[in-house]
Amino acid sequence: MWYIAFTIGLFGSLHCIGMCGPLAIAFCNKPENNKYQNIGSAISYNLGRTITYSLLGLFFGLVSSFLYVAHLQKLLSISLGTILVITFLLSIDLDKVINKNSTIKKYHALIRSIISKVMTRSKQQPPIFLGLLNGLLPCGLVYLALAGALATGSIIGGMSFMLFFGLGTIPMLFALTTGLGFFPTKVRFQFRKILPYVTLCFGLFLIYRGVVVEFPAELDFWESLKNPVMCF
Repeated sequence: MWYIAFTIGLFGSLHCIGMCGPLAIAFCNKPENNKYQNIGSAISYNLGRTITYSLLGLFFGLVSSFLYVAHLQKLLSISLGTILVITFLLSIDLDKVINKNSTIKKYHALIRSIISKVMTRSKQQPPIFLGLLNGLLPCGLVYLALAGALATGSIIGGMSFMLFFGLGTIPMLFALTTGLGFFPTKVRFQFRKILPYVTLCFGLFLIYRGVVVEFPAELDFWESLKNPVMCF
């Protein structure tokens, strides 16, 4: 599923440009630094985010492996896909809905507070540290990717899914933080509108995966996708 994860990250990163782009620009694209220093900062920052995403994928892949053993993987895939499709049809904003939770609010405030301290000491803190923290921020796009990691059925699958998701987010954010790509503020927030369509497509994929494809113990997912079990 690596290219599904990479595609979600690539197109979903348009959403990231509007949400956390200003934060990344402020930390990585400093006027006092030269071009090469800013590029180094952007690489370090994006590496940090990708590491955090991979670790999150490791955890959710572990949870998924238990569900796989319990033969709940097909049900989980269909359920997650259905939730994502409903989210699109009802125009539900994942960020707003999940962030209304009091526990999530406290968690969000904690991470924001830590990031604020890092920003004030930006000369002492390497950009990779901000990237590690940024990967922990509540985000609808990350929730979407974690649903994919949860549907993989294995620890390695979950970690790999989030790794390639993180890699997919890098091109757009790298261009933004290094100044190689210019996106006016109005345009950045327009990019946020693409996330619901990414959600819909991935939801339909998860439903298809759960309904049509068997989850064999010996074959990998893409092998089973190419040769789905046919009912006559």
